[in-house]
Order: sequence, then C-alpha cells, then structure tokens
Amino acid sequence: MMPAPAAPETMADAVAAYHSYAADRLSELRDHATSMRAAIGNGAADTARTEWLAAQQAWQRVGAAYGSFGELGGAIAPGSRGLQQGAADPGFKGLRRIEYGLWHGQGAAELVPVVDELLSDLAALEAKLPETAVDPADMPLRAHEILEDAQRDHLSGRGDQGSGLALALTRADVDATKEVLDLIRGLLENLKRGFPAKLDGELAALSSAIDATRADGVWTPFPSVPLPQRQQVNAAMGRALESLALVPALFSTD
Repeated sequence: MMPAPAAPETMADAVAAYHSYAADRLSELRDHATSMRAAIGNGAADTARTEWLAAQQAWQRVGAAYGSFGELGGAIAPGSRGLQQGAADPGFKGLRRIEYGLWHGQGAAELVPVVDELLSDLAALEAKLPETAVDPADMPLRAHEILEDAQRDHLSGRGDQGSGLALALTRADVDATKEVLDLIRGLLENLKRGFPAKLDGELAALSSAIDATRADGVWTPFPSVPLPQRQQVNAAMGRALESLALVPALFSTD
C-alpha cells in the first residue's frame, strides 16, 4: 500500500496540493462533458442531463480557483444574468447554457456546438493550469466564499437555468469546502486549536441536511422541499458560514 501523501505544512504546500486536486476535477469534468456530447448526439436526453449534473458538480468541486481562471472560467460556467438578451444572448455559453438547453427541449443542432466550445475551453484551461497561480492568501478566503456563493447562486434559485438541481450543486460545494479545509487543516489548527473539528461537525450537519432532502435518491427543487427540511438546510448553512467567516480572519492576523 502506498503511503498517504504528507499533509501540507505551509500555505505554499497547500496551494501545490490544490493544483493537483483541481487538475483531477477538470479531468472529470472533461470526461462527463464528452459523454454528454455523445448522449446529446444520440438523442438520449435523460443520459445527457445525468452527465450534465456530474460535469457541473465536478466544476463546483474545483472550488478555490475560480478567480484564477479568468475568461476561461467565465466561459465554462457563466450565468445568463446581466446579458442583454438573457438566455438567448450569444454570450451565454458553457455548462449553464447547456443546462438551459437540456431542460428546455433543445437538441443536438442547438447544443452540440455549445458542448464542442466547452470542450475546447476546457482543453485550454487544462493546458494553462500549471501556470495558473492561486494566490496563497485566497485559500482561507475561499474556505468561506465557496458556500457563500452556493447560498447566493444556488439556494436562492438565481443561477438555475431549468434543472432545479440547486441542492445537488450545493452538496458539491460542501465537498469543495471540505477539500480546501483539509489542505489548510494543520495551519488552521495551529491558529485555533480544535477549530477544524468544529468546522467538520458543522459541514457534516449541512451535508446531512442536504442529503435528507432527496426523495428515493432523486434531487428535489429547493422551493419544493418541505418547509421543515428547507429550514434545516438554511440553518445548517447559516451556522457553517458564520464559523467559516472566521477562517480568513484568523490567517489575516497570523
């Protein structure tokens, strides 16, 4: 059995480990996007939707580098808000454009070119990744911002383009947050003893609250989830965000 990789001891170590992690997630995204293209071409809408979700979740799990990807990141997973023509705007592309098409009855003629452009952008990003610098100061900040963005864009319904899969995407964002925390765990423990364990508990509670909304393994649109379960998700999210807000503050005073 191969020994487990050593835990990062410095923020530079954490950034290096994160780059490797991000490369793996982008590879997963590409594999799912390729399968999605084939499904769209074959008229297999249900399979295409399943592959879209897996691709979008892989993107959400990338987590900490969104701000480092520049225009390529914006091309891979933009939203239609702010575009003059909304969903019909030529600038609306990437995963969210594909989501819109798959849940609004569009087929191969409309969507295969969009997937092809997505795959081209992914190839460019993967080639650029080794020279894409994640600012070490961003790692603690992203530990909070990933879930903050999930609350703003997913649970609010703001980013939805028809799939109603906000909870599935939020769940992937929890995974991304856990990954960032794992990479800075030792550094954080040195700053505040026992704090990583507290965060583990709160993220586990959030994961459980989200998972409990699934009915027979199927994700339910958040507004359709029974009120008590929505309240549990919102409460767990609030507790986690309140605690995670302390992470960048701790590092800023180090």
